[in-house]
Amino acid sequence: MRIVDRILAISDIHGENQRFQSLLKQTQYDPAGDLLIICGDMIDRGPENLEVLKTCLILQAQGAVLLKGNHEQFLEQSVIEMIESDSWRKKPSENLYNWVKYNGGATMFEEIETLAPGKLAEILQFVQSLPLYFSTGKFLFSHAGANTRKPIEKNIEDDLVWMEDRFPYCPAYKGKILVFGHIPTWNLYRYDKKFKKTNARIWFDQEYQDKIGIDCGGCFGGRLAALELPSYREFYA
Repeated sequence: MRIVDRILAISDIHGENQRFQSLLKQTQYDPAGDLLIICGDMIDRGPENLEVLKTCLILQAQGAVLLKGNHEQFLEQSVIEMIESDSWRKKPSENLYNWVKYNGGATMFEEIETLAPGKLAEILQFVQSLPLYFSTGKFLFSHAGANTRKPIEKNIEDDLVWMEDRFPYCPAYKGKILVFGHIPTWNLYRYDKKFKKTNARIWFDQEYQDKIGIDCGGCFGGRLAALELPSYREFYA
């Protein structure tokens, strides 16, 4: 088993590579001693999607754990359609249209619509290889929490990349702390409203003390956050 000095968890980079690089620099991330976990939604909304994927692939090769989010799910579904035929150029499916028009995929689509099929296949292979959750010690990581009525290993993909309505309000897993992104922290239960978007903070579940939300809404006027474990030190960019 790999021994690490600390864990760094980041989520919802959303195509903001420069901000992501700035945050890594601030944390003084060292792949030799640190375990970096990216909790999904690496792409969409921001302007540097392929650059984020390039950065994440380098980090993955150095030992980082990359998890799948709902925006990687959108990307997977759309790339499959783009590879299988050219019909999307004239009449995209409802899924592809909604991803681009309503679900934040416009910038990513602009970056990939002219790529060769081989490059699209590489992106698809990468997305399909992403795990849905990660566990180490007392910490669990996923993109959007879990259906905690089931053991985490029994959760299906949609349980882990889309947030169940009851999740923020209920206990998670006994003896574990579940770290997640997906929802900007200012929308979570009992978030301290004195922290506005521009100085959004990581959310700690004060009631059950078993959940931590780390999506501080960087692409929505908030900040990109990193949580250091087990010290619980916070970093923002």
